[in-house]
Amino acid sequence: MQRLSHLVALGALTVASLVAGLGAPRAVADVQLLSAQPAIAVPREAGRFDYMTVDGQYRRLLAAHTSSNDLLVVNMDTGEIERRVRTGAGHGVALDVKHGKIFVGTEDGIVDVVHRRYLVENDRISVPGAAGAVTFDPKNDMLYADHSDSGEVWVIDSRTNKLRGAIEIPKGPEYLEYDPVTDRVYQNVTSVNSVVVIDPQTNAVSGMWPIAPASDPRGLAIDGAGHRLFSAGSNGKLAVIDMNTGSVLQAIDIPPRVDQIAWDAGLQRLYCASGLGLLAVIGTTSVGFGRLGDVTIPRGAHTLAVDPKTHNVWVAYGGDNADYVMKFMPPSPSPNPSLPPPAPTPSSTKM
Repeated sequence: MQRLSHLVALGALTVASLVAGLGAPRAVADVQLLSAQPAIAVPREAGRFDYMTVDGQYRRLLAAHTSSNDLLVVNMDTGEIERRVRTGAGHGVALDVKHGKIFVGTEDGIVDVVHRRYLVENDRISVPGAAGAVTFDPKNDMLYADHSDSGEVWVIDSRTNKLRGAIEIPKGPEYLEYDPVTDRVYQNVTSVNSVVVIDPQTNAVSGMWPIAPASDPRGLAIDGAGHRLFSAGSNGKLAVIDMNTGSVLQAIDIPPRVDQIAWDAGLQRLYCASGLGLLAVIGTTSVGFGRLGDVTIPRGAHTLAVDPKTHNVWVAYGGDNADYVMKFMPPSPSPNPSLPPPAPTPSSTKM
């Protein structure tokens, strides 16, 4: 299947296949959602990508590669591989714009610190176990890092790169995210099928929100302006949660085995990547907020990131002899036919 995925990826194909019977509205069946661009090969030990994020200022895609022990950096405008920074077996990636740092949580009991501008390792923060997902709170200058498969979240001071303590949570942390609107950290926890809420002012748990009918939560994303939190269960259900009350507003069918998800605030769309080879697109339909359709992606592409400037969606996946990153582009806005043509400029007017 990897060889087939590679052949699919190399074709610059327009893909907007809506899967019947999985909740996609028929009203948008003819809408082009995303167009695949040629895959970018990453020569390396073939293996597994984990979390991805975007550095919009430097126009970089940052992808942790667990098998090769490095952080892949891709120029999103040119498609060129800028650097592969040696880290440990990376999982989570978080940006500290204020102090110019990139944090990578690794399996090796290290949170790696990379210089944001020059892309070199600056420091290695020792933690008592394998580090998974990470997120940064610029208000209190703290990094929050999951202790993978355990029951705690570490708190690290970004100013000093020192471990400040740990927050006890139920076992099984997955993705976590800081929201500046509510000034809270939100943590998916698989053992209790809930989102745990952490108050950064006290570094203590302040709430726990069940996500049923979603279960085994993986991806998490936040619509701060809309006061919505999205928690993707690997059972094929997406929980849309009211951040004011913690209650589930609705449950949306998505493909099973979704991992990372990402919210595009500009287009008001949520993207959910499934390793089965589908990218679910969630947004406003003719009947409300729901599933617009599915885009075919290479099998194994379970992580993604959205460029807020171009609204392009990036995925990463493993192949036969190399790994790949791949860009999917939304359609360009159609010109308004009701507007009159622009008046000719003096330089273009015939004399």
